Amino acid sequence: MRRWGLLAWVAALVAAPFLLAITFFVGIFAGGQEIDETCASLGRPLDERYRAEHWREPGRLFPLHNKCDADYDLVPVWVNPAIIGLTLLIVVSVGVGLWRAVARAAAKRT
Repeated sequence: MRRWGLLAWVAALVAAPFLLAITFFVGIFAGGQEIDETCASLGRPLDERYRAEHWREPGRLFPLHNKCDADYDLVPVWVNPAIIGLTLLIVVSVGVGLWRAVARAAAKRT
């Protein structure tokens, strides 16, 4: 396996936050404005009792959920894993950048 060059890490660090923002946008607005109409259009009636018991769930930032009932989530299944993966990519990219900067500074001192 070939090691990533500096340019690839910089590209990952630039692209990952942009993709993370798009993923959040897709997840947050997955239910649309009228959730009862969205659920009905998908053949899933809105379970008011379930929504009343889990009223905090649609407003959380992670994990993203907007459920019609206990079994059907309007947020696509790939959104939460993508949020985790992209966040990890950002952290690793920053870590690699710092590591390379420290290594380069140490090499110049010797």
